[in-house]
Amino acid sequence: MATRLQFRTPLQEREARLVEGMLHGGSRAQYEMYAYCKDYFYRKYSGVFFADSDAADDIFENAFIKFWENMESRKIYVEDGLVRGKDGEPLEGSIRTYFMGIAKLKYLELVRQQPIHLSLDEAISHIEPVEPYDQTQDSLRDIIADLLSQMSATCYEILRKFYFEKKKLDVILLEMPSISTVNALKTRKYKCMESLRRKAEEIRASFNN
Repeated sequence: MATRLQFRTPLQEREARLVEGMLHGGSRAQYEMYAYCKDYFYRKYSGVFFADSDAADDIFENAFIKFWENMESRKIYVEDGLVRGKDGEPLEGSIRTYFMGIAKLKYLELVRQQPIHLSLDEAISHIEPVEPYDQTQDSLRDIIADLLSQMSATCYEILRKFYFEKKKLDVILLEMPSISTVNALKTRKYKCMESLRRKAEEIRASFNN
């Protein structure tokens, strides 16, 4: 029977080496994996969930411990030069996106146990106009985006332009001729924010029930 060749990318080869090193390579290899995940986490976490720096540190450390436990229990492992997961199949993404999935679960655990008190203004200001790391729909980032999409067209435009596009009020005023003055725009923005804040607080409260 002919053997099917499996071509590995440089990323796959590196990540297979890192996973093997975590279990068999000693402290130097473990530190390399730690740094590999940490760099990605701190570049991506503000686009995935809302947390201040102290909470983010806790989430990362707890997620890395769980990540290590998953390797020790062979929930992910290396075979034939590839990192494999459930049912022995190669991971669909990289080990860093796998790690971020664990971090997201740790974040939700933290929210349920000890709510992370960011104002909605702070929360929205953390959102960058980039694609999230996966298509999961239950993160607070996705919830806020969904709430925005359900608002009136005017509120959606004001909040999107101000918080996502970082535009100043006088620029937004020029782009929205239906609003006549900066003061009127400020009033409308305030009312839109109050509506969004109320809806978001209802969602936040549901995490603690």
